[in-house]
Parts: sequence; C-alpha cells; structure tokens
Amino acid sequence: MAYNDIETTLALEYLRAPLNPFPLTDHEKYVNDMRVRYRTYYLEYNVNDGAVMIPRMFANDFGGEICRIANLIDANDNQFEVLVEKINGNIYLTHGWASLGDFYNLRIGAWLALIYTAVGQFGLMIQDRVHKVLTPPTHVPPMKFVIDKFGIPPHFVDDLPESIDLISFAHDGSNFRLAPEKALTYYDVCTGFLMLPYDGFGDFAFHEATTSIKLVDDCGNVWNCNLIFVTFPCKHYKVSGEWARLVAARRLSVGLNIMIGAQPSRRSESLYLIIDP
Repeated sequence: MAYNDIETTLALEYLRAPLNPFPLTDHEKYVNDMRVRYRTYYLEYNVNDGAVMIPRMFANDFGGEICRIANLIDANDNQFEVLVEKINGNIYLTHGWASLGDFYNLRIGAWLALIYTAVGQFGLMIQDRVHKVLTPPTHVPPMKFVIDKFGIPPHFVDDLPESIDLISFAHDGSNFRLAPEKALTYYDVCTGFLMLPYDGFGDFAFHEATTSIKLVDDCGNVWNCNLIFVTFPCKHYKVSGEWARLVAARRLSVGLNIMIGAQPSRRSESLYLIIDP
C-alpha cells in the first residue's frame, strides 16, 4: 500500500511540473499533452452569477501558487483580469468574472475550460450549452480587461462569506450621489464619445480643467478615459479614450439604458457605470 502511495505521489508531481513551451520529441509532446489535460478544469458559466468557484482539485494541486489576481487568456489573446479569493480551502474568481457574459454573448450560460499554464495564468476555452466551441471575438489590439484595484488589499482576506452573491463585484452606493440615467444614442455608441450633461451633473462632479477620468463598469473593470469640456452650442462633457473599447467589449447598443455615478465634489476623478440598471 505504501508503495502505491509513493508511486501515485511521484506520478502526480510529474503531471504538476511546469509545461514545456517548446516540446520537440514525441515523448516531450506526449508528456506536455498529459500535463495540459491534468491542468484543465471545467466550470459552469451562469449568467446570473458574478463569481465562480474553481473545482476543488485545482485548490489541492495548485492553490499554493495562486495570487490575488489571475489572468484568463483566450485563443485570440483577449485577456480578462479577475480577482481571486480563498475561502475555506476553496478558490473563487470574483471581480471581473461577469465580463465574460457580454464579451462572448453568453445569453443562456456556457461551459468553460480553464487550462492552468503558469502562476496566475489560465488559457480559456468556451463552449455553448450544447458543447459547441465558440470562436473568440477578434479585436485589434486584443481586448484586455483590467479590474479596478482601488481598495483591494494585496493579501487574501480572512472570514469572507462563502456566498457567490456576497463576493461578486458591486458598486459602492456612495459613488452614485450624482446618478443620471440616459439611453445611449447613435453618437454615444458609434463615434467613440459618450455625451454627459453639464447642468445638474458635470457642474457638480468635475472641475472644468479636468482632462482624464477613470470609468469603472459594473463588472469591476476600469477604463482610462479622456474628459472633454465643451461649451458650444451648450455646456456639456464628452468622455472618450477607452470608452470606445468599453462599447465594443460590453456590446453596448443604441437605446440601451445606462446610469453614470459620481461624487458631487467638483473634483471627481472617477465615474461609475451601471448598464441596463
């Protein structure tokens, strides 16, 4: 029995060894293929969940290597940065996880394969509900989702609840003291500029000399934008920069309702977005 335990341990350590980026011989290719299979974990994507637990086998095999931030990378080099939480020996992907739904147009859920390739990095393959492999969207340059790290401690937090709802990203309500809603226009969606009102919003939120703004969406991603104060034919603000990338990444369309939040400080450096509130 002891011999079998030792044999199993050695086999597992062999499979857990790092992948060979340049396998040459048939043996090296076979070993690499077996390691990829061993490092592949299957997850359900539920469109109503803002977080997911990775199978416990991953926590047992590689949980000691994972840090606070993980990166999921698909075949077209689109990248998703997600926050990692460890709760009662389980590993959860939280802030940023919900971004996959809009980006891959996962209306009724999907099956995901995560291939653990290196410390904090996963290859990503997605199948629809009937197990048809989805072709990732093509963007030039590839889309890169980055989560807002403001207020996130660098270390894992103890005593978090084991609840998908409670560990999913949610905006702080205090960031919506100013909170106009609007239906997106053709100009907002197609020109790369989001129009925001001055009266009752911009005049309380921004200094007229402000030229850059951080936009945090309702999945926890941050988009670095430019803020333009316009005086003709009437005072208003335009948001540009990565706004156009956000429109493409989240598949925003004309007529969709959004809510924009800000603090009434006249010195706001961040905006907060809720899509279809």
